[in-house]
Amino acid sequence: MQNQDEIRNLPIDIAFARLGEWLVDRKRIPVDWRKRMATVKAKIATSFASLPKDVDPFFQTLDLEGIGYLEAKKIYEILLKSNPESRNIFGRLSGAAGDWETIVRAYEKDHIFLGEAAQIMVQNVNYEIPYQKKQVQKSQQQLVELERKEADIKRNAALSAAKYSEACQELGLQGINVRSELLETAMTSLPSTFNEMLEVLNNDSVSMAIEFYSTFVKDAHTEKDKTPVPVLQNLIYVRQNPPSLNISVSPEVIDAVSVQVSHDEPAAMAGVAGIAADNIDWDITLETPDIDWDIGTTEMEDNGNGLGPYEIVNASDIWPNSPHKDGAQTEQTLGNMEGLTAPDVSVSDISWDISVENPQFGEAEDAGTLSTPVESGPAYNYSKTEVTGSNQDRSPLLETEYRNKILDDLFEAKAFLNQRLLELTNEETLSLQHQVQAVAPLVLQQYSPDSIRGMLSDISLAISKLTNRKTRDQIMILNSKRFLDRLVTTLEEKKHLEVKLKEGLKDLYAKRLELQNSLSSSWPKQEAALVKTRELKKLCETTLSRLFDGRPVNVIGEINTLLSSGLNM
Repeated sequence: MQNQDEIRNLPIDIAFARLGEWLVDRKRIPVDWRKRMATVKAKIATSFASLPKDVDPFFQTLDLEGIGYLEAKKIYEILLKSNPESRNIFGRLSGAAGDWETIVRAYEKDHIFLGEAAQIMVQNVNYEIPYQKKQVQKSQQQLVELERKEADIKRNAALSAAKYSEACQELGLQGINVRSELLETAMTSLPSTFNEMLEVLNNDSVSMAIEFYSTFVKDAHTEKDKTPVPVLQNLIYVRQNPPSLNISVSPEVIDAVSVQVSHDEPAAMAGVAGIAADNIDWDITLETPDIDWDIGTTEMEDNGNGLGPYEIVNASDIWPNSPHKDGAQTEQTLGNMEGLTAPDVSVSDISWDISVENPQFGEAEDAGTLSTPVESGPAYNYSKTEVTGSNQDRSPLLETEYRNKILDDLFEAKAFLNQRLLELTNEETLSLQHQVQAVAPLVLQQYSPDSIRGMLSDISLAISKLTNRKTRDQIMILNSKRFLDRLVTTLEEKKHLEVKLKEGLKDLYAKRLELQNSLSSSWPKQEAALVKTRELKKLCETTLSRLFDGRPVNVIGEINTLLSSGLNM
C-alpha cells in the first residue's frame, strides 16, 4: 500500500476540455459561478469607464471585452503602487484602486476565476488560436501568390516593351510618334532601295541574261524569215528609261495624317506629307477655259440612255477603294471616246517621251493621273504618275501594276535561267546537251553554268529588293490609309499592353500592403492568445495544487501541443 507521502506526490491530470465540469463536480467552484461572473463583469464595465488611463501605458492597451482576472489583478497592483496612501478610515483603499480591489476579491471568492480561466482556455485552444493561425497562413500564401503574379507581370511588361522596341527598331522608328515616323522612314528608305534595285538591273549579268533569253527564243521558237517575239520588254524599258525616284505620300494617306497632326508638329508633318490635303483642288469642270477637253458641242447619236454618247460621271460616284480611279478611269474613258484601236507595233516603234504640253493643265490640277500601264499590242505604255504639290513625278515604282510587270519579266528570266542551269548540270542529259550546244549559235555556247549562276544571283537580288517585306510594307504605308492605321494600331497595342501591365502592378502593391497589414495585426493577436492561455494554464495548475495540499496538478490535452507549437514558431 502507498503511504501518505507517495499519495501526496501523485500528480492530478485534468483534461483541459472538461476542466470547468471537473471544478464544479469537485465543488472547487460554485455551480452558479457564471451568474457571479456576470456580476463581476458589470462591476468591471463600471470601473473601467472611470479608470485613469494616463497613470500607466498598460491601461491604453486594454479592451473592456478582454479584461479578466489576470488583467484586473494587474490593474489593481498598478493603482496600488501609484497611490498607496489612498485608504479610508477603515483601512480600505478608496477611489479607483478600491473599486478594482473589490473586483479582484470578487474573483477570488470561491475561486470563480478558475471557471473563467477554464472557459477562456477552451475558447482559445478550440477557436481563437486556430483561427489566427489560419489567417496568418492564408495571408502568407496570398503574399507568395502576389509575388508570383508580380514577377509574371513584370516579365510580361518587359517582354512587351522588348517586342515594341524590337518592332520599332526593325522599322527604323524611335517610337515617339509612330505614324509620322513610319511615313518619314518610308520616304527616306524607299529611294535608296529602288536605286539599289535599278543598279542591279543595270549590271552586265542582267544584260547577259536578257541577251541569252532573247537569242534562245529567237533560235528555238522562231520560224525562219519571221520576226522574233519580243521578250522581257518591261525589263528592257526600265533599264533604258529609269523611273523617277521621287517618293511621296498618296492623297488618301495625306488626308488621314493631316487630321491627326497635333498643333505642335506642323513642320514635321509638312516634311512628311509634302502637301496639305486642303491645297488639293478637285474642282474639275468642262467649263475651264484653260483646258481643251476636245469635246465639241456637235450633237451626236444618242445611245438610248438619255445622256448622249458621253456620260459625265461625278467624282464622288467612283468606287472609293479603286486605286486607279483618277488615272485609269480617265484613260479608259478617253480611249472609248476616241474609239481608237492600238496597232500592233514593236517596242522600237513606240515613243516613250511623255510630257505635258499645256503647262496650265498641271497648274490647274494639283494631283495628276496615277501611273497605270496600258497594253497596246505586245508592248506596254506607262502613263504619267501622280503629281504632288511640287509638280514632280511620283515614282511609278510605288504602283503595284508597274512593279508587277517588272517582276513578271524578272521571274520569267529567272525560270529560264534555272531551267538552262538544270539542263547543263544534269549528268543524265549532259551528252545530249553537248550535242545541242554544238549546233547552237555561238552566243548560246558561251554561257557556262557559272555565268548562269551569276545571272541568277543578280536576278534574284533584284526580285528580293522589290518583294521583301520591308519594301512592301513601306510602299503600303505610303499608299494605303488602312494599312498604315493597322500597323500603327499593332505597334501601339504593344506599347499600351506594357502600360496596362504596369498599372496592374499598382493594384498588386495595394493588395500586398493590405495583406502585410493584416499579417502584422494577426501575429500579435495570435501571440497574445498563446501568452494568455499559457498564463491561465499555469494559474489553474498553481491554484489547484495549493487546494490539493501541494499535489502536482497538470492540465493535459491538446492545449499542451498547441502551446508547444507556439513556442517553436
